[in-house]
Amino acid sequence: MRNSSLPSHETLFRAILPVVALMLTMHSVARAHVVCGDRVFPTTLTMDDPGVSDEMSLPTITLTPTPSGESNDYGYEWDKTITEDLGFAVNGDYLTQTSPTEKSSGWDNITVTLKDQHPCIQRYEHQELTWSVCLVRKIPGTGSVQLTNAGIIDSVGSTGPTFYVGKGLGDLKASYLRPLAVTGEISRVFSDTPSMSPSSWTYSASLQYSMPYLQQHVKALHVPQFLTRMTPIVEVALTSPDSGSPTGTISPGILYDANNWQLGAEAILPANTAARQVQGTGFIIQFHVFLDTFYKSWFGKPLIKRNLWQ
Repeated sequence: MRNSSLPSHETLFRAILPVVALMLTMHSVARAHVVCGDRVFPTTLTMDDPGVSDEMSLPTITLTPTPSGESNDYGYEWDKTITEDLGFAVNGDYLTQTSPTEKSSGWDNITVTLKDQHPCIQRYEHQELTWSVCLVRKIPGTGSVQLTNAGIIDSVGSTGPTFYVGKGLGDLKASYLRPLAVTGEISRVFSDTPSMSPSSWTYSASLQYSMPYLQQHVKALHVPQFLTRMTPIVEVALTSPDSGSPTGTISPGILYDANNWQLGAEAILPANTAARQVQGTGFIIQFHVFLDTFYKSWFGKPLIKRNLWQ
């Protein structure tokens, strides 16, 4: 049985799809996601990025084979700015797990995030350094009772102080390396009940090669325009619980940035033996909308026009 306090995933998608369709009809240029000097850090798929902005990911679809069947995840995330540097996010996932003998489905617990972004650091040309801190809270009891009772989702909550950083390499002398950028994330996740679900450390990083940066700030290439909007990327994620074996994934893929939306796709490869025991090579695809396209509306601008760092 599905948790009756939450809408079905069909109802949710039917309600939100008209909004997404409206966004796609807009042609104004967005102010982009995370901008630091000439650098635009795109939205990453298996980790968060160091920025605060008005945006929505809908859907994020993750398809993962398991030893006994498959586990699929249909997720959403909405990010809203409170001030120019402070924002919150709400995200959730509808899960389905299948095996030869049974199928389980329902909503995972809701996660909320409060993030504060430090202003871009540009002490010299092309330094392109930004960072942020946040608090991530997984709210217990907001997911499917069926999945909770089956042990598929956590029955206890957690709180994770997290640090994010992004560094563009536009200050390198070799011009062909200047489109490179790295982002990183480290979090200490404190379980509400460690005896039932252990606390853990999580680490993530990405390596990106921005074709838009190459085209606009290094050397214009005479290639089809769609190639100049792509960013090849590799993301690495590791979870290390206080008790139990660490698991990790490596996710190579491609991001495509239009004026007011982004489409990303990556393979998800298990990175170690512990990860290979619970999953095979999966796939993730995400459609992401920059809501600051609608800057004159409540959805696209901070509630308070102020930067807490200034």
